[in-house]
Amino acid sequence: MRRPLLNLYVASATWAAARPGDTRGPIGGEYDANASGGAEWTRIAQALPAHFGAIGPVRIVLSARLCHFLVAPWVADCFTGPSIRASVLAMFESQGVTDASHRIEIDWPAYGRPVPAVAYPRSLVDTVRTALEASGGAIVSTVASVVPVLRHHGRALDALPGALLAYAEDDGITGITLEDGRLVQVEALASCGAGLGDVGLWLSRKRFAFADDGALHWLGSSPAPEAFAGRLLALEGDVPTTPGHALAAAWA
Repeated sequence: MRRPLLNLYVASATWAAARPGDTRGPIGGEYDANASGGAEWTRIAQALPAHFGAIGPVRIVLSARLCHFLVAPWVADCFTGPSIRASVLAMFESQGVTDASHRIEIDWPAYGRPVPAVAYPRSLVDTVRTALEASGGAIVSTVASVVPVLRHHGRALDALPGALLAYAEDDGITGITLEDGRLVQVEALASCGAGLGDVGLWLSRKRFAFADDGALHWLGSSPAPEAFAGRLLALEGDVPTTPGHALAAAWA
């Protein structure tokens, strides 16, 4: 019998893992992102079977701060797959992202629509994959946290002309802006950012960007900031001790 999928959430310096129906619940901890040689992920991969038994298939869920996002405009003379990909790669280069440093996935839109794309860090994912395989695990997919959040909660916002869906992660705050149900922007802020990156100031600016507070939504991976004035969306299951645990457990 195929083992249920294990969700492994990875943030900038923390991790969490959960499996559906497993009474042992999620586990997690910290890791040294600057360590070389993969020793940290070898340690983590060895802890997984000790907690869950055999690892089996794994879905990696990366925090938004570990990825890069863009929603590229449709360019009239870029209408084939290769030309659209070349255009997206050129735009990513301004963020210091290349095809060598990141694996770039495009969510192919209908003709003429904006082109959403995400870039996943190759080095980190490869290090995690090597460690998991050595401990009996196999990565079946890698997604940014934005992907399952939109899959499970985005449809509730489809009827709104514009909406913000924000949530806490272990390494910051992620904000997803939708227009008529379509992704138009992903923002990843530090929890303790300064200036325009301050969470309170960012939320205040978002209130001016939408017609009313009913367009603002906070997903309950942690309590909403005091400055948040919109609606709360419940996350499936109990909220564990950290946002990462919540995100790993919600869709495991």
